[in-house]
Amino acid sequence: MLSRVRSRILLVSPAGGLSSTLAAPLSAAGYETVLAADFRSARIALNQRPDLVIADVKLGAYNGLHLAIRAAATLTPAMVIGDSDPVLEADAARQQAVYVTTPLDAEHILTVVARLVDISWQTRRAARKQVRGLNAFADDLEARLLDVSYHGMRLEAADSRQADLPMCFVVRLPQFSFTCHVQRVWTAPAANDRDGRVTWYGATVSAADSEGVLAWRDLVDALPGLAATL
Repeated sequence: MLSRVRSRILLVSPAGGLSSTLAAPLSAAGYETVLAADFRSARIALNQRPDLVIADVKLGAYNGLHLAIRAAATLTPAMVIGDSDPVLEADAARQQAVYVTTPLDAEHILTVVARLVDISWQTRRAARKQVRGLNAFADDLEARLLDVSYHGMRLEAADSRQADLPMCFVVRLPQFSFTCHVQRVWTAPAANDRDGRVTWYGATVSAADSEGVLAWRDLVDALPGLAATL
């Protein structure tokens, strides 16, 4: 299955690692591949906004899941490759990353890649608007609304209870007397937060609440802000 022309995939693998073996089949399928040999160079390459990250789980002092967390902050899906390990697989699921175990099946990998790249394009297609940190609540957790689109939002929260935020929760914007149900899509440390106390949450407005979706889109249109680069 071919994806959109020249979708860019970042492959992160030490020399001779698992992810590097996918360069040839991905190129043959029409993807542009960018190689990074370690966590540091991969982190720099993420600034170029690839459509997908595929990383070995073993990357020296770091691992592929650390990279998946950083990728999620830029709405980039991630695939992590490693040996079967229930703990790592559970960690990957919590970060909305796909965990693929060895031995690798190239046909299966290409199918998963096509799906993830399509999700990436759909997510980024929605115009996003920065809203300068409006006060918000995620359930009872104090937060700030950072940017919005017709499909959802990015929230920032600094609280010791942040790990308890469920997959589905309620967002309230007191300034606008607005409430909607959302689903958490990704979680990542906030950029430039050296203490690790601030977390970003990406969430989509629940499609099951049709009235809430329409009201959210009206609010997005009405909110003042700047075009976002995420």
